[in-house]
Amino acid sequence: MKKKNSETKGSLLPSAMADVELQHIERALAQLRTMHNQSSGTLNVEYWRERLTAVVKGYALVPAQKQRVEALRIALDAVDAGPRDGSGRGRRSTNRLWAKAA
Repeated sequence: MKKKNSETKGSLLPSAMADVELQHIERALAQLRTMHNQSSGTLNVEYWRERLTAVVKGYALVPAQKQRVEALRIALDAVDAGPRDGSGRGRRSTNRLWAKAA
């Protein structure tokens, strides 16, 4: 029996599966924006950057998905560079708990 491309070692997963990951990150980013606007604490944007990198490296993305990834990177940069009072700089929150609900 032939193995599918996604089952062979070292191959990329199909682009259709990437949509689920991208939607999850988009929902999480919406929550990041809301949390950022409501408090002065630092958000763990780096975690979501790592998730985006995993999508790029693990899936055979189509051009539209690559555009979504780039838009998400820009949005994460905007959240990370947004106005702060400086009191929360350097701290990290735990996004993994609430990310499961997203």
